[in-house]
Amino acid sequence: MPVLDTVVLFAAADPEDAFHEKALEHLAKLGTRYVLATSALIEFDIVLKSRGFDYNERMEKFALLIRDFPAAAEAVHRITPATLYLAALHERDFDLDYFDACVAAEAWEHDGIVVSTDESFDVIPDLKRMW
Repeated sequence: MPVLDTVVLFAAADPEDAFHEKALEHLAKLGTRYVLATSALIEFDIVLKSRGFDYNERMEKFALLIRDFPAAAEAVHRITPATLYLAALHERDFDLDYFDACVAAEAWEHDGIVVSTDESFDVIPDLKRMW
């Protein structure tokens, strides 16, 4: 199954985002067509925290995610040491930032497809980006 990137979470959380509706469509298909990258969840939380969201606001974002998309509690890729090995490989070989490398590694462990608008994934051979 294709893996959803962090941009899906941010677009879904922001009704003003140009990709909001499509992101909601992607999240609605969690478990049947897509899985959510664990590293996307972690990056989402770290970015929210860095933007000044307190723990209550962050808890609300994740509670809404689970309420609106119950499959988000289950349809999540499990990170293993092999995932982190591949992430480090992607960082080294393709000069990706940490979280993009992690999402790419998670996608590679599935079917090699990442759902994202982020063109940085396009440098990896055998990884397909779709939106």
